[in-house]
Amino acid sequence: MKIAWLNLRYTVPERQQAFIEGLRRIGYEVERGTPSRCELFVTWNRIGTANSVKADRILVAENATWGNDFQGGRWYQIQEGFHNVKCRHGDSERWDRLGVELDPWRTFGETVILPQRGIGPPGIAMPRGWGNHFHGRIRQHPGRHQSVDLKQDLKDCGRVITWGSGAAVKALMWGIPVESHMPNWIGEQDNTDQGRLDMLRQLAWAQWSLDEIRSGEAFDWLLRSSA
Repeated sequence: MKIAWLNLRYTVPERQQAFIEGLRRIGYEVERGTPSRCELFVTWNRIGTANSVKADRILVAENATWGNDFQGGRWYQIQEGFHNVKCRHGDSERWDRLGVELDPWRTFGETVILPQRGIGPPGIAMPRGWGNHFHGRIRQHPGRHQSVDLKQDLKDCGRVITWGSGAAVKALMWGIPVESHMPNWIGEQDNTDQGRLDMLRQLAWAQWSLDEIRSGEAFDWLLRSSA
C-alpha cells in the first residue's frame, strides 16, 4: 500500500477530510504529520519542519491564488514542490470554461502596493520591508489588518506593485496593470491581453475545487502531469 503523509491545519475539518478522501481514492493510505522521509508528502505551505521533510514527491497546498470563493466555488491552490510559482499546465480549456470576463486595461489612477505576509521558504516569501521601497499607497495584508473590500479599495487604482500577491491576480482580471517582483511568480505576465490570458490559463491548473480534491482528480492530475 502506498502511503501519503498529510500535514494540513486542523482548523478546517472539511478541507482536511476532502484531502484524505481524495488521496485514498487514488490508492494511498493516509498518515498525518511530518515524517523525516516518505514517498508522498502533502503539506499546507512549506515552512518550519515541513520544509525539511525528504520525500519523493511533495505537493504544497495554500489558499487559492484567485481567492477561495472564486466564481462562487470553494478553491485551493495545490502545486508540486512549491506554491505560488509558475507551473506545468494543460490546455486552455480549464480556464476558458469558467467563462470569466476580463475587464479592459485601465490607463490612469493611483498606484497601490499589495504586500504579503512574508510566509514561506527563501525565494518564495516576501523579503522583510520589501514594500517600503516604492512610491504609492500600501494596502496592508488582510490577514493581519482589517481592510475594506479589495475591489472597492482598488476602484481608483491604475497600477499595482506586488511581490507575488493573489490580490494582484484579481487586480489583473479587473484591468489593472501589475508590476511583480517575485521570481517565477505564478501571476507574472506582461500587461497585454494575450499575456494576461496565457497566465490565467496556466494558473488555472494550480487551482482546484474542493470537489476535485475530494474526488482525487486534483491529485491524480498533478502526480501524472509532473511525473
